[in-house]
Formats: sequence, C-alpha cells, structure tokens
Amino acid sequence: MSAQWVDGYSATMNDLRGVIRYFIVVLGFAFLAACGVPGSDTQETPSNRWADERLWTVLEAQELRDTEALCALLEHEAPEVREAAALAFASVQDTLGIPCLMGALGDTSANVRATAVFALGFVADSLTIERMAELAINERDSSVQRAYLSASFLAMQRNGMLKDPSAILYFLQSSRGQDRARAADVLRRLPPMTIRAFGPDLLEWTMGEYDPDVRALLILGLGSQDGEDHIGPLKEWAVHGTTPGIRINAVRALGRIVWNEKSIVPYALLADPDALVRAATLEQLAMHVDHVSSDSLLDMLPRLDRKDPLLRYGVLALLSRTEQGDRKATDLLLADRPPGGYAYAEWLRAVGNDGSALHDDSLRSIMLGTSHPAVRQAAFELLAQRTQRRMLMPRAISYDMQVVEAASFYRVVFESGDAGLICAAAEQLRMMMPKDLAVLIPARLEEKVMSSLLPVRDLEARILIAEIVAKRDGLPPLADHAPPFNNHIDPAKLRALPQGQRYRITTTKGEVIIATDVNETPGSSLAFDSLVTAGYYNGKAFHRMVPNFVVQGGCPRGDGYGGMPWTLRTEIGRKLFTAGSVGLASAGRDTESCQFFITHSATPHLDGRYTRFGEVVEGMDVVWQLQVGDAMERVERID
Repeated sequence: MSAQWVDGYSATMNDLRGVIRYFIVVLGFAFLAACGVPGSDTQETPSNRWADERLWTVLEAQELRDTEALCALLEHEAPEVREAAALAFASVQDTLGIPCLMGALGDTSANVRATAVFALGFVADSLTIERMAELAINERDSSVQRAYLSASFLAMQRNGMLKDPSAILYFLQSSRGQDRARAADVLRRLPPMTIRAFGPDLLEWTMGEYDPDVRALLILGLGSQDGEDHIGPLKEWAVHGTTPGIRINAVRALGRIVWNEKSIVPYALLADPDALVRAATLEQLAMHVDHVSSDSLLDMLPRLDRKDPLLRYGVLALLSRTEQGDRKATDLLLADRPPGGYAYAEWLRAVGNDGSALHDDSLRSIMLGTSHPAVRQAAFELLAQRTQRRMLMPRAISYDMQVVEAASFYRVVFESGDAGLICAAAEQLRMMMPKDLAVLIPARLEEKVMSSLLPVRDLEARILIAEIVAKRDGLPPLADHAPPFNNHIDPAKLRALPQGQRYRITTTKGEVIIATDVNETPGSSLAFDSLVTAGYYNGKAFHRMVPNFVVQGGCPRGDGYGGMPWTLRTEIGRKLFTAGSVGLASAGRDTESCQFFITHSATPHLDGRYTRFGEVVEGMDVVWQLQVGDAMERVERID
C-alpha cells in the first residue's frame, strides 16, 4: 500500500521534499488504528468549562483577536489553559500565530499538541505543512497522529495542492467520519476533465460506498462523466435512493447531463412525496430551460402538490419560458394569485416572465412599497433583469448610453434607504466593469447610500457597497470587513448556561430540538440563548432553503438581509459540520448575528469558515420538511 500511495501522491506533492511523502505514508498506517478526535481523551463534565476562571483570559484574547496574548498563553503552566489557547487560534486564524502553534507541537500534553495541529489546518502554508510532516514522523500518540493527517489534508486543500485523484482516494479510504466526507467533497470538485479520466473507477467506488453522506457527495462528481454507464445508476438513485441526500444529488448530477438535446431529469419527481426532492428537480430543470419539454410539464401540472405553492409557481414560471407553454402558464398564474408573503413573491417572479402581465411601473410601486421584504426583492429582481436585458440588447444607441439609461433604475434603488434592496443591487453590480460602475454608482450617490445605512445593523449592505466602490476606483479588495469588537460576553450569564443547553423550535412542520456547544462556542451560544429568552425568534420565518444543504431563518427582515445592532466573533470549535449541525450565517468573518441555519447533510466546505454552535438532537425528519416561508411559531429553552 505504501508504494501505491507514494506513487499517487507524488503528483500532488511535487513542490515539496520527499519527507512529506514519507510523513503521509507513516501516518496513513497509524491513522487506520486511530479512532479519536483532537482532545478526545479529555473527560467532559456536565457543567460548562467557563467556570474555570483561568480560561477567561483565553476567551478575552480570542474575542479581541489578540495573537500576542494567545501566544503567551500557550506557555501557561496549566495544560487546560494551553489547550484552550491553541483552540482559540482556530477562531482567530492569524498567520502570525503559526510560529507559536508550531512551538506547541512539542508540548508535553497530547491534547495541546492535537489542538495546535487542528488550528494549524486553517492557516498552514506549504512550508508549514512540510515542517509539520517532519515533526509528525516522531509523534507516537494516535489522537495526535489522526489530527496531523486530518489537518494536513485540510491545509493542502486550502492551498490548492490536492489535484491527483489517487491521493484523494487514498485519504478517503484511510480515514473516518467527516474526513471521508471532506475527501469526497474535494474529489467531486476536481475539474471535469480530471474526473472524466478516472470515470469508471469513480462509478465503482460510488456504488460500493457505505456512508450515505459520502456516497451523496461522490454522486455529484458523476455528473461530469462521459458516456452512458453512469446514467442508469443515477436514475435509480434519484428515484429509489436510501436517503434524501442521495436522491437530491443524483437529480443534480442528472441535471448536468443533456442527452439528444433533452434534459434527462425525471419529470415525475416534481410530484415526489419529499418536498426537497421536488425542489431539487425543479431547480435542475430550470437551469436547462432550452432542453425542457413543455408537454411533460403540462402533464405534471395536475399531479403537483397543491399544498406546495412555491413549487407550483416555479413550475409555471418554467413553463412560461418555453415556446409552447408561455400563454397557458400566464393564464393559470393570473387565475391563481396568492394573498401575500413568500408565495406571492414566487408568484410575482413567475408572472413577471411575461412583460405584458406586469409593467415596470407596477413592479416599481411594489419594490418601493410596504409589502413583505421578500415580495419587494422579487419585484427588484424582475426590474433588474429587464434593465440588464435592455443594456445587452442591440440598439441604435451605444452601450455606454445604455449604461447611462440603466443608471436611473439603480439610483432609485440606492436612494430607497432599504438595506435589502441595496444589497441586492450591489450584488448584481459586482461583475460590472469599473468604468460602468463609475456611471451606475458615482461618488455622490455612494456617499448618500452610505449615510442611509447604519454601521452595524446594515453591515452587509455597507460591505457590498465598499466592494463595488473599490472596484470602481481601481483599489485592491478590502481585506477585512468586520466591525470592531462590540458584543462583550457577560461572565455570570455564561457560567450559568450549561453545556448542551437544549431548545425546542416549534415550526409549522413539527418540532426540532437542538443543543448548543457552550464549551467551544460560548459567545454564539450565549447570544442565541439571549435571543430565545427574549422571544425574538417567535414568528420568524425560514427564508432560505437549499436542498441537501441548509435551511436558514431568523432574519428580522425576512429576506436574508437583516441583522442586529451588534455582531459576534466567528467561533471555530472542534466539532465539524455534519448532518443536523446548527450554524450562524454571516457576511464574512466576525460578522455573525441572529440568523442561523441547519445543515441537511455533511458540509465539510463550511468547516473553519462558519460558527457551528449546536446540533439537532431530535426532529431531523422535520428539518428535511422545512421550506421557504415555514415559520418558527415558538422557540423556547428546555429547562
């Protein structure tokens, strides 16, 4: 096995010395016997660890992003303090801390060494990885060996060093848990040409995979294959897969395949009992509208779930974009207008495909009116699409004049004072050329927009405006968007909050119970508890759902662009994003607030980037049913 590994890995590691190859081989064998996680030999007690006052210095340094103080704490006499300081570096992620963490790899405590390796996985460059390899060869503790292999793979992924499928497959074969999901995720993200080169092996590996999360990730890679051998298994998994994740990813893989100028996504899945499978099917059909059959969509209409208006309006929107179905779809939509909210927003998007059904003036009135923010967003999207189509349309006037015409629309949006609309407009302008941005958002308009936005509550809008202004002015991208630390942790309240505190989320689809990780994400856990006890989440909606990824809610606006007048620091603990993880949404590092999400499946690409502050302990079946517009009727602490 070692010779096979070295041969496969050499292509990936050709920029490093041979020692790292030896490191991977040695640790590969040791890793097969290792079964712990960093720090797993510590016996966890029921109370939270912040009763230990020695750790408060660590937490303060972590919150203030004080690398120098954390480095000093790695020299503390108590191993518990040194371990906490090492873990704090995973949240801070400052490359200036690399020398201190490398020094901690010689600590007398295995927990400290393993945690320092874990933190290095998020910041290590190629030279650091090589040095880690040299130190790892003499490591004898199995939990630290496991940490080395896991962190090195993560760091190599971050540095773009994992390009050889044989190396990635070796890691997948040799590892466990989230590390296997990470390897599968890396594998399926390889360039299509690379995936095609080992297509038969990938299909065989996928068919023999036992872990449903890993199989689901590998299935996504099959969408890049040539030939027909994989189409039959994909259709089988889409219809009869053992988990929703496998079925949804099979639908997505099928969506990337066009056969004889037709989409091969099974239309019958639009009427599937699983709402997320239905949503994924519509998502894929909508991505290839030129290859969609209007007759097949018309045949499906009577079979659609009447309790799923978002799906129905989405199918009608798709039908309206086909040459044969546009009139029929418009007639059905005009006869079925919902009263408001998220369903009305989706109806608006569907009707708006027909420019004669909703004129620009009507949409502008909705966009600037008092409707639900999701409805105003839908009106903006339609107007922006029409504006951009006019900009790209061959006309007698020059393109530069067309940009000048479009500027009036964006000026209305930017002057609206609506942070959500401003965010949406800025996101659309990100891809524009600097000379066009100078017309669409001149300096005087920029000043007016920024003065209308609150510094913290409207942080995302301010960040997006700053990004497009930097591009307009030829400046480098902003390195740090986070505001100054502004949300101090109350020691008494934190000490009183038990590790694993549970909360019941009563939704329109049923109950979900989550538990928070107070030990490793104290600021996030305490902020969530404060919002719950204040009744903040009661009545809030889930405004975002991506099948087999996340369902997200808690926005004060209801459209995903709202926040609180304070922010939280990103907190990275040792638990990773698996199915049922609860995390905080953000607009970048250290910008977290009140919006949270629940993952449907393993999502290793979120590890180290987002705060994972809890997990679902009951009601995962309910999580899989939640859709956009479903409400949190009540969120309460379970005492």
